[in-house]
Amino acid sequence: MVSINEDDSNQKTRKDYEAIIEELENELAKKQAIIKDLEERIHDANGRVIDMVEKNTLLETRLNEYELQDLAMKFGKFEALKDNNKKLDHRVKVTKKHLDSAREYLKFTDVVILDIKNRGILDRIMRKYPDSYIRYVNDLNPESDEN
Repeated sequence: MVSINEDDSNQKTRKDYEAIIEELENELAKKQAIIKDLEERIHDANGRVIDMVEKNTLLETRLNEYELQDLAMKFGKFEALKDNNKKLDHRVKVTKKHLDSAREYLKFTDVVILDIKNRGILDRIMRKYPDSYIRYVNDLNPESDEN
C-alpha cells in the first residue's frame, strides 16, 4: 500500500522531471535556432565564396586576355619595326649603290674633262676627240654611232 507522503514525493519528482524536460526542450529549441542561424550564415558565406571565385576567375580570364593583347601589340610593333628596319637597310643599300655609281660617273667625267682640256691644237683643228669623250657621248646616247 502506498502512503500519501510517498505519492506526493512521486508527484514532485514527476513535476520536477516535466519541468526539466520542458527546460531541456526550450534549450533544445534555442540551440536548434542557433544551429539554423549558423547554417544560414554558412550557406550565405559559401554563396559569397562561390561569387568571389567566379569573379576571380573572370578577372583572371580578362587579365590573361589583356596580357595576350598586350603581347600581340608588342609583337606587332616589333614586326613593324623589323619591316621598317628591312626597308631602311634596303634604302641604304640602294642609296649606297647610287652614290657609288655617281662617284664612278664623277671620276669618269673628271677624266673626260681633263682629256678634253689637255687636247692639242692639231686635235682641235681636226676635231679629233679623246677616247674617253667618245665613250662619254656613247654612254649618253647609246643609239648614236658618232665617233
